[in-house]
Amino acid sequence: MDISKKADWSEVYVQPTPASYLQIVSRQEYGVPDYAIQYLRPLLKMLYAKQQTSINIVDIGASYGIISTLLLHDLTMAQLMDFFIESDRDQERTWEEIERFYKHQDIRHAEYKFYLSDNSQPAMDFSERVHVCEKAYCFDMRHEPLPEELKQIVEITDLFIATGSLGYIGEYFFQQIFPIISRNSFSPLFAFVVYRAFYSDEIEKVFHDYNYTLIKSSVPFKKGRKFASVLEQQNTITSLHQKNIDTVGFEDEGFYACEFYLGVPVSEKERLYNWLKDI
Repeated sequence: MDISKKADWSEVYVQPTPASYLQIVSRQEYGVPDYAIQYLRPLLKMLYAKQQTSINIVDIGASYGIISTLLLHDLTMAQLMDFFIESDRDQERTWEEIERFYKHQDIRHAEYKFYLSDNSQPAMDFSERVHVCEKAYCFDMRHEPLPEELKQIVEITDLFIATGSLGYIGEYFFQQIFPIISRNSFSPLFAFVVYRAFYSDEIEKVFHDYNYTLIKSSVPFKKGRKFASVLEQQNTITSLHQKNIDTVGFEDEGFYACEFYLGVPVSEKERLYNWLKDI
């Protein structure tokens, strides 16, 4: 499905805080972050048990550092939204309140080192200001080359993550990182939560070109988020039917359905597929 047919929320991604973004996703019953965390927590635990040293994570299209916030502080999406959009508040949270909130959250997992990328400078500035990452990088991931400093981070990355639509990222980003990681003595993993309507065959091909494969969870998650309009739902269902994907019980119910994908070296496929089945 063409990414341009997805509801345009670009204005909320360039606000100084995530308040507007969280207000919208709350109305749309956005379940992607909590779904992603169900897989990411055990995945990171497994990686740390294996390495016994800090895990370097690059969040691609990280927005306001929602995923790193939830993972570092062991929060839920509901807890984060409750703080920013309390129903009895007439005004948005002040910066003083926001910084106090983040400062008072315990860092439960100091062993996780997050590096964020996004095309929204305000979102990246916010993430750095509230310390939910080591560093944030703003650039157009679909068209611009990786910043030189981020290339150095890619060399030591253990896990790349992305949530939502890979269409916002595009294959160019992956075409740049694979030549870097292919020089390493170790092979990082990739973890994606992807709306079924926006799965990218082009990105999958890049993975195959570098001897990686994408394995996915056996059952799609039914409620990624509510469709913003009847037209958005119709476009999605039409696109999925063209790919011979059954939407009954999923997109037909009014929500984007999504799936969890694990990108792994082909040599590790069987072992990690068995691990994924047990989650």
